[in-house]
Amino acid sequence: MLDLLLYFLAAALFSNLVLSTGFGSSLLLRVTRRPKELLWFSATMLLFAVLTTVSTYYVLPLFAFPGGHYLRPLAVIAAVTLLYLLVVLLLKNCLPAWYKRTELWLPMAAYNNVVVGLCLITNHLFAVSLLGAVGIAIGAVAGFCLLSLLVAEAREQLDHSDMPRAFRGLPITLLWFGLMALAMLGFSSSISFI
Repeated sequence: MLDLLLYFLAAALFSNLVLSTGFGSSLLLRVTRRPKELLWFSATMLLFAVLTTVSTYYVLPLFAFPGGHYLRPLAVIAAVTLLYLLVVLLLKNCLPAWYKRTELWLPMAAYNNVVVGLCLITNHLFAVSLLGAVGIAIGAVAGFCLLSLLVAEAREQLDHSDMPRAFRGLPITLLWFGLMALAMLGFSSSISFI
């Protein structure tokens, strides 16, 4: 249980997956356009991240043969596809109203760099327990959600008439994103958990 907590804190606060690797940065910029749905999107992404991490934890080490590392991404994509189909079928049959609400961003929550990259990093670079891998998954999505909330708030604050026209919109958001990455790098020091 301590592994879960330690890896959660490491992935969420000390080594934010989006800022340290760039996974999910384009998704983050897209999701922050509608901040009202951000928490629902993050919860759905958390579901897919945890389920994919658990389902691939014991499968990906089977690809340890020479050249098997080329097949690992395909195995993760296959696991995500099966989980996506399972979730869609369950939602359509059991909760059709909630499925109608989440129909547009459900594929984005399942098929993104955070979920796929997280499984590949966790199962390839680390020798962690299953609870540690789940902690990394929860922490990575929590860090994504926290950063998304910060970017959404920054977008609202930075879009005003005092800003030079050339910097409005995406340019100032990307500059702010870069400053956040530098701040996170300074906060995490030279220790890299991810």
